[in-house]
Amino acid sequence: MAPSPALAAQSESPIWGDRVQTSLYRLATAAAAVIGLSAMASGASGSTPGIPNGTYLYGESPVADTVGAVYFVFEAQEGRLNGAIYQPSSSFDCVRGTVGEGALDLVITDAYDQSESSYSVAMVADTTIASSSGGAGVTELEGMYAIATLSELDQQLLATCNAR
Repeated sequence: MAPSPALAAQSESPIWGDRVQTSLYRLATAAAAVIGLSAMASGASGSTPGIPNGTYLYGESPVADTVGAVYFVFEAQEGRLNGAIYQPSSSFDCVRGTVGEGALDLVITDAYDQSESSYSVAMVADTTIASSSGGAGVTELEGMYAIATLSELDQQLLATCNAR
């Protein structure tokens, strides 16, 4: 006896569902990157904060290495920044920039085609976060959480981008 069309469709659903779930996961990962950059590019009001020399890590998630979250690791030296924007288990783009009025003015270099895009990351005034070098803190970045400890991956990304 041949299976009914409803039964045949049900037996194929798990495979189809896995494919759809994988596609949705990839789409969600790409969307998270875009949302993260959009949040970072939002404007801020208030006084002009600064960034002391040091190494910093910020993320869309307050927990390091969260798959799908965007992270921004950078070194600040005399108002200049070098670092990377990345998602865990994905590619990364190198970043360079300066501290502007109430924002970080960044140029992001695409890892694949080396094209450059400008972004402005808003700084939120009156909130200080400790830097890895101790001493004074950096002003909070809008839409991002400060993460105190850099991972080995963060250090490798910084070394790679600083060598360029």
